[in-house]
Amino acid sequence: MEYTGVHPQKFLLWLAMASMTMFFGALTSALIVKKADIQTWENFRLPTVFIYSTIAVVAVSVLMHFSLIQYRKAKFGLFRVLFSIAFVMAILFLGLQYLGWKQLEAIGMTLDGNISGSFIYLITSLHGLHIVIGLLITLIFLANAIRSRKDPIYELSNIANPKRVFNLEMLVTFWHYIDAVWVYLYVFLYFNYQ
Repeated sequence: MEYTGVHPQKFLLWLAMASMTMFFGALTSALIVKKADIQTWENFRLPTVFIYSTIAVVAVSVLMHFSLIQYRKAKFGLFRVLFSIAFVMAILFLGLQYLGWKQLEAIGMTLDGNISGSFIYLITSLHGLHIVIGLLITLIFLANAIRSRKDPIYELSNIANPKRVFNLEMLVTFWHYIDAVWVYLYVFLYFNYQ
């Protein structure tokens, strides 16, 4: 009898994403509760650079999606280009987050200052940690993709190997998820810091 349920690795990914959802949900809930303490809460505008980081992270998701399509079609050259651009855009996202922190410092919101600013640093740095994890895994895929370009037989065996396709699908799912988390966080923070 053939097993037709959810692949165990896919189940673990979904479980991890569910726990990350609860984690970021708890952080945003804590922000709402703390914001109710109007004696110590300072309102300020989010750094404008965060909108650009949001655009960058959405681009990562789109590029990952199209790179997976190219991989499935065995168009490995285009896959490598799209995948590489997605990797660079994810690094750009982190750089823009850093610039956002610098904009916060410029208006007097430091990590150890008012709690309203500290929440921004906490939420963005924890999300950034997840981006770094995604980048490390993506780097492994990218290194293998670049190395295999010199061996067309190996490259074609990648498409025939369902495990490699599955692993790439898992990575793309992770990126879609973590990018969607940022869009949620940005919208949440935008409306809570006006």
